[in-house]
Amino acid sequence: MVLDPGRSLRVRPGLGAHLRGFPARPGDPRPQGRRRGGGRPPGGKEEIQDPQDGTRALTAALRARARSLGADAVGIAPAAPDPALPGGAAAYREWLARGMHAGMTYMERRPEQRDAVARWFPKARSVALCAFSYSDGKPAATLPGQGRLSRYCLPPDYHDVLRGRMESLLSWLRGAVPGAEGRVFVDTSPVLERLHARLAGIGWVGKNAMLISRRLGSYFFLAGLATDLELDYDPPAAEHCGTCTRCLDACPTRALSAPRVLDASRCIAYFTVEHRKGSIPADLRPAHGDRVFGCDACQEACPWNRFSPPEPALRAERSPGLDLDAAARLSPDAFAAAYRGTPLQRTGHAAFLRNVLLAMGNSGERRFAPILEGFARSADPVLAEQARWSLERLSALC
Repeated sequence: MVLDPGRSLRVRPGLGAHLRGFPARPGDPRPQGRRRGGGRPPGGKEEIQDPQDGTRALTAALRARARSLGADAVGIAPAAPDPALPGGAAAYREWLARGMHAGMTYMERRPEQRDAVARWFPKARSVALCAFSYSDGKPAATLPGQGRLSRYCLPPDYHDVLRGRMESLLSWLRGAVPGAEGRVFVDTSPVLERLHARLAGIGWVGKNAMLISRRLGSYFFLAGLATDLELDYDPPAAEHCGTCTRCLDACPTRALSAPRVLDASRCIAYFTVEHRKGSIPADLRPAHGDRVFGCDACQEACPWNRFSPPEPALRAERSPGLDLDAAARLSPDAFAAAYRGTPLQRTGHAAFLRNVLLAMGNSGERRFAPILEGFARSADPVLAEQARWSLERLSALC
């Protein structure tokens, strides 16, 4: 193996044959190659090893390890893309300036960190993005009078599951290349994940602002590993939406104000998941329909989700249909016990009840009237107002 002079870098036993030509670190010169076989072959011609061999071998081994941890797709991208790229840091700041993030003020904090992964992890040179599918794409059936849960909240909380898998991948990398450094991210770090995933070839950003893969559709989570090693980068993914506008047409509240532009102040997923204090705007309530947590309308309309894998990496542990009667009777403690370790716990008990009451009103089921009448006398003004609205809605529908 070719090493930079003066360095004493080691590779885990068993990988040396595969990791010829250790990838460069920041500030390290590239290895200049070596003769294969250790000597001059007959005829006097030298066969020089490609100095990129080690980088390619390490990247291939990293991909294989990620797949063994359940990743459906793995892509590699540089850690410092051009901020002016579509969907990059400049576009993100413009989106914030237009107020499209609604009440998610945490997105305004330190926006400069999203300029490049190196702002968050200064040693970063490469980013490995992993896609983990969570749905087979089949219609999510619910019964009349049930509430609807988004597909992504049916498996265990992906933050916990995928962080553990990415930490395992980082541990493997440190074992394979002693001295290697890295950080993992799963949705909560200041990283423009969709941009890096597009540059890594995993998919393109569709008109519904979701990342879409020709092989996986869009029902997948992203998780990443930033490292100080230089890896073999993938070509960016091409866009394959064409003239299709099914997602834009399917959005119940017209939250997709333009292709790839999501206005969270009109988004059902925002109001049922992130908007934990206060009421849901009255003009948007009828369009919420039976949705209690999240919304998949723009993804359900996407033709590419016909290609969702039949065996997703993260399996559902509950039905998309929610018993509204039972949900409305959950105490705070019972809610916490029922949904601990799931995305549903994020919304909190009070906002969950608000969503349930709204779904009851849109159901057209008179059997919910006694429950709504009880909540109309609630000491919580948000729940009381929502219950009264839902009673009026039931009267109009029945």
